[in-house]
Amino acid sequence: MAEEKLRAAVIGGGLGGSHGYAYAHAPEYELVAICDINPEVFPRFFERAELPPGSIKQYTDYHEMFEKERLDVVSVATPDHLHTDPVCDASNAGVRGVICEKPLTTTVKDADRIIETIEANGTKLSVDHSRSWVPSFQAVKKAVLDGEIGGLTRIVAHMGGRRSMLFRNGTHLIDGVCFFANAAPVWVIAAHEQGFEEYGPVYDGKGGKDPQYDPGSTIIIEFANGVRGIVNSAKLTPQLFEYDLQGPNGRYWLTDKHCTAWKTEEREGTPVQVTPPEGGSYTSSLGDILIPAVQEMAQMVLHDGPSSSPAYRGRDTLEIMLAALISQTKGSAKIELPLPRE
Repeated sequence: MAEEKLRAAVIGGGLGGSHGYAYAHAPEYELVAICDINPEVFPRFFERAELPPGSIKQYTDYHEMFEKERLDVVSVATPDHLHTDPVCDASNAGVRGVICEKPLTTTVKDADRIIETIEANGTKLSVDHSRSWVPSFQAVKKAVLDGEIGGLTRIVAHMGGRRSMLFRNGTHLIDGVCFFANAAPVWVIAAHEQGFEEYGPVYDGKGGKDPQYDPGSTIIIEFANGVRGIVNSAKLTPQLFEYDLQGPNGRYWLTDKHCTAWKTEEREGTPVQVTPPEGGSYTSSLGDILIPAVQEMAQMVLHDGPSSSPAYRGRDTLEIMLAALISQTKGSAKIELPLPRE
């Protein structure tokens, strides 16, 4: 007997169109509503979601939506600094699962509030660091954990192009480093790109839409298991997004479209190219890449399954970015983690 469809809704009509598309194309769901404080964005939502205009309920107050729609799962796709209240209010209203856009929040205080709220209510949550669901990324992580390159020593991550922004897109790059490192970060050293020398110590990205308010940054991250991440994000460089994962017995070079692998015959030996782990690549469609995320959320809600992008890792990613801002203001000083609670 087929399980009853989960009732889903989206808060945030701009970027939320991709979430709407994913729910509409995942058989586990019935997409029932969209909410935005500005009704003028609804046509854009329906266009991006590839849905007939007016085909689901439209609200300008998510509290009213929670009261009327008996929702199981909600996506929060509001601007970067406006995630906390809708996530917590959804959890307190009895919504069973939340997919929150990245970054989780822009302050440690807000991240802790989210985590405390969802844990108190038993709400499932995933952060939309979309590469968490890409098969090639998951296959490489499994290979590393299985010891295929003798463990992990270094992760070198690059992001280039105009949208190299620490919070807006850098959150994806840094979360990928955390995804592969598979441990808590313990310290951070950072230096922003030229022109952002005075940026910090708090987020001032104004919602994440304009690159002039969000710097690229070079960051060194030490993890509790000894893995060290080196993040290089810079505007005025070619568009790219890649990871170089290195261990004593090999290396994986991973982009959104390709994976190349090398292994050595002896520890710290000469690497020879080998067949990479099997796994599909990243799709350029945000809606399509979110389909595995919403399907995983259905398993989380219905069967207590795990998240590929859990809230605690979203908090780690945020803390690294905030520590980078602090490090910049202190002359690229080493910033110990965790940061003090505000």
